[in-house]
Amino acid sequence: MPLKRALLSGFLLAPALLLTSCSEPEDAGHIGYVEADWIYIASPQSGWVVSRLVNEGDLIEPGDLLFELDDETQLAALAEAESRVAQAYAEARNTETGARAPEIRQLQAQLADAEAALANAVSERDRVLPLVEQGLEPRSRGDQLITSVERAQAGVEAAEEAIASARLPARDGVQEASLAAAQAAEAARATAQIRVNDRQVFARSAGRVEEVFQDPGEFVNAGTPVLAVLPDDGLTVRFFVPQAELPQFFMGKEISVSSDGSGPVMAVISRIASDAEFTPPVIYSADERDKLVFEVEARLPAGSNLRPGLPVDVDW
Repeated sequence: MPLKRALLSGFLLAPALLLTSCSEPEDAGHIGYVEADWIYIASPQSGWVVSRLVNEGDLIEPGDLLFELDDETQLAALAEAESRVAQAYAEARNTETGARAPEIRQLQAQLADAEAALANAVSERDRVLPLVEQGLEPRSRGDQLITSVERAQAGVEAAEEAIASARLPARDGVQEASLAAAQAAEAARATAQIRVNDRQVFARSAGRVEEVFQDPGEFVNAGTPVLAVLPDDGLTVRFFVPQAELPQFFMGKEISVSSDGSGPVMAVISRIASDAEFTPPVIYSADERDKLVFEVEARLPAGSNLRPGLPVDVDW
């Protein structure tokens, strides 16, 4: 009888202990996985790849030359643009000064001819007018000579004005137009220089070359990736939190991330989904199927040894 009572007590106590142990579970954290924010490096122009200075696995720093495209056409366009700049400024300078010395000398010769014609006209007029007064010459002859003198005088004045005008710079509007043309030529040269510079592609952030898509000798279109780079700070951890635990998570909170064979790494929460999901993308157990969960992302520190796609344990 005592033995039977003891056995019965044991059977009754075992479920109680089991219920007690299940009523206060320890916080086991969550399971997540590592994601990478790749940077795909491409050229803004199309062309032939003539050299690639990095390979998969290479570490790069900002300013490192990654690859080059052929640039013969762009260099020719730059040379043409530079010539057009020189031409435009020469024309602009030409509007700031008067005519050249040979042109001035030609105008002065024309003035001398006009002055000689005027002197002849005046001399003939002075000789004939007294004869007209004496009735020895018709009055119409005198009128013709007076008109000739006036015409010759106008020719002298026109020649003098031509010389004065030739010595003046161009009008303000012409000078402004010439300067605007020179500035437009400079802008075209700057554009041509940018196109030459774009034939060399440099790194803008530090990281590791993960994949190479194009080799020297291959033609690439503008915007087509040549390299895939994993930035030093390009790893994040994605995991899912039940609705009941969501208040424990906030932007900037530090969490501990670990994987098999590696120690814990601290990450900082950088995103919390505003919309809930009924199941995460990967069902880790049947019990998770009916839980309302929120996606959370945390940024891993630079230099982390965790690899993209690796499952990890998340604790806080």
